[in-house]
Amino acid sequence: MQQLPWAALAATAILTTASHGQTCLFSADFESGSLPAGWQSSTSTIIATGEDTPAWIVGNSAQANAGGFFPVPDAPIGNRFAMTNDDAPPCDCDLGEATLETAVIDLSGQFNIALDLRAHHDQALGGGEAWIDFSVDGGAWTPFVQVPAASGWQHHTFNMNLLGGTSALRLRLRWSDNGSWASGFAIDDFCIRGWLTHDLAITGARIGDDLASPFAAGTNGLGYRLLPLEQSRAMAVSIDLHNRGSAALYDVDVTVVVQQNGVDHGSYQAVPIDTLLSGSRATVVVTTDWAPDALGDVAFTASALSPTGEEDGSDNSAAALLTMTGPGWDDGYGTMALDGGQVQGSIGSELGFIAANRFELTNNGSTAFGASAVLGTDSQVGEFVRAILMDGNLAFLDTSTRHEITEADIDLAWGGGPLYLPFSTAPVLPAGDYFVGFQRLTGSGRVSVATSGNCVAGASAFMEGNTFDITWTTAAPMVRLHLNEYLVGVSEVGLHPRMDLTIQPQPMSEGGTIGLFLRTNDRVSLRLLDALGRTVKQIGTLSLYAGAHALPLDVELLPAGTYFLEATGATAKGIVPVMVVR
Repeated sequence: MQQLPWAALAATAILTTASHGQTCLFSADFESGSLPAGWQSSTSTIIATGEDTPAWIVGNSAQANAGGFFPVPDAPIGNRFAMTNDDAPPCDCDLGEATLETAVIDLSGQFNIALDLRAHHDQALGGGEAWIDFSVDGGAWTPFVQVPAASGWQHHTFNMNLLGGTSALRLRLRWSDNGSWASGFAIDDFCIRGWLTHDLAITGARIGDDLASPFAAGTNGLGYRLLPLEQSRAMAVSIDLHNRGSAALYDVDVTVVVQQNGVDHGSYQAVPIDTLLSGSRATVVVTTDWAPDALGDVAFTASALSPTGEEDGSDNSAAALLTMTGPGWDDGYGTMALDGGQVQGSIGSELGFIAANRFELTNNGSTAFGASAVLGTDSQVGEFVRAILMDGNLAFLDTSTRHEITEADIDLAWGGGPLYLPFSTAPVLPAGDYFVGFQRLTGSGRVSVATSGNCVAGASAFMEGNTFDITWTTAAPMVRLHLNEYLVGVSEVGLHPRMDLTIQPQPMSEGGTIGLFLRTNDRVSLRLLDALGRTVKQIGTLSLYAGAHALPLDVELLPAGTYFLEATGATAKGIVPVMVVR
């Protein structure tokens, strides 16, 4: 087992950046975990107990699907939203009518306005319709608009001009289970805003072709954050557009400018969109014909324009970033990664499972040296895991040896650091699609893998139980493939027997204790390194006898961050992470 220095792989975490347009006059994103002040839910009766409970709560996708019948996508990862659900805690209820009222909304002087929101309303299992009602000055409720039914999260824009100018407006979300044991209704990103006539926005940009099926081999449609230079290929960029204005837009052009390490490599255009109706959204794909030819960052900057006109140009651009990797510590050991680079959630089980990502190799003869994964911090010490390599049909190709999770592994996970496991045979692979996974083996405790960013369905798989039933997750596991050999980040550890080396406490602020066990008498040099392998503190060289030793470590003058303690002797070496907090 080797612990891969986290900064070499996690430093480039920004996948996409976009500018923002108009601010909301009234909004709710529910990220606080509770209903905003002034919002009111109706109550319902729990059938089993007869107790009253709110019909609407704020929660996440795991809470929504606690009963197994309301699979709200976890997008973005860890997202919270307002929901009503008749088959998950706290409700086990008959929801003939579940309502959620907003606080009072003052739209005095606002006459051209629109409502944006996201809704999950699949109307599954016989569930009823979803509506938005309105009330003015505390009067009766009147139906305003029906929310269309569709699977997954859907963005909606509704014209609110008829309600403009009111000073005491309330809106009400209304859903019914229609007398069935149905699923539910969820809303998020509630925003009332000014409504310009012409207002085009780019809402996101991602590496990869979102319109290509990830299940089709050879499509090269997956969006990578890290890509080995030996697997360089002409990349596609997917750009999300939203017509935020009240009028249709015509002949919408999207252009992508490509730069690597600050050098221009051309601009590329999508096929123009003839018509983009008011409130509608579209995803366009720009395909480039230039393949990155050097290590380092590649920036794809997208811009959108319509000759129809533009009244708010502050949100017409976005950028997506790709990093080309190669051999050695500084260049990430040829890492291939789909995940977003920053821990956002986790996926795991007390049962056997495999969390895997699909990777497309376009060149023949690449060597799969190993895989790395960021463990979830709820993983249990003493459980056994391994890396696994499969072909595009999930047939076994190779694995690492079994690895027993240690306290040091969990400490590394707290800093977002990946655990590296080399494959047993390091197979040479022909071009094609491969799944690289992290497998929880036998045991009774929980093991999980961190997740980061969302991917298209079919790019990431979670296989659980004795039959490895597949769930195509849209939360990308932080499991990566390495196409270059990982020796050591900062020294030749691994070419010598491993030294027993520990650090307590983890994390530390002023100092701690180095635990060292030698099997023979040895002269040991100790130094502290930063995440790039640079020496930040020479601790000293000591002549030590065989046995256990406890040595002081002072970090009082070091900035907060993750460091590595390296111990080098004539017969053994060791390296462990040191987390410093302030």
